[in-house]
Amino acid sequence: MPNAAQTFKKLFKSSSKLEISLAVGLALLLSSAWSFAQSSQGSLCQPDEGVLFSCQLEGNGKVVSLCSGPEAAPFQSITYRYGTASRNELTYSATADNHNRFVGTVSPVGPNASVRQVWFETKGVKYIATTCVGGDCPHRGGLIVFRGTQLLMSRACTDDSSQPWFSSKVVRFGSDLESSHTNTDLIQLQDYDNNVNVLYPWKQLQ
Repeated sequence: MPNAAQTFKKLFKSSSKLEISLAVGLALLLSSAWSFAQSSQGSLCQPDEGVLFSCQLEGNGKVVSLCSGPEAAPFQSITYRYGTASRNELTYSATADNHNRFVGTVSPVGPNASVRQVWFETKGVKYIATTCVGGDCPHRGGLIVFRGTQLLMSRACTDDSSQPWFSSKVVRFGSDLESSHTNTDLIQLQDYDNNVNVLYPWKQLQ
């Protein structure tokens, strides 16, 4: 018959195994939760890239990110990614070698709001990342996609998006085009009308 010391030793071993199992389970749960948060709310930029813009889109849960490589100037690349952390659906990159370029502009959408835009066009489709600044903004930012004049997508950023604004390290937008400045020739500022009222309708700003 086991003595008290042997019984205590068995209970201690069982307790330790249970604690280890609980600790491992908790770690896996936290890791899964962290991965989910990253895929649903984080950017799609790589660890060696800076985040120029990133937001999770309302309605479809996808993330759109603009990433600068490296993180600080001089920038060698600007890259657009769309999708999730587990599945990238579209990538477009501008570098000095491939001659691709992004275009940027800023335009008023009301007495107290202006929309900043960075976009690119490929295969006849234009992808426009936008942010809105001012008290009359109906949304903080979003993504607008056109094929010619046909609207393919217009989605706002969710409220918990990671960075629904453009980093001033890469492009510094003012109230108009004259007061704006880009720190890389991979983004060229132009005076252009992209019909952004599809995401920022004037009637919502009255």
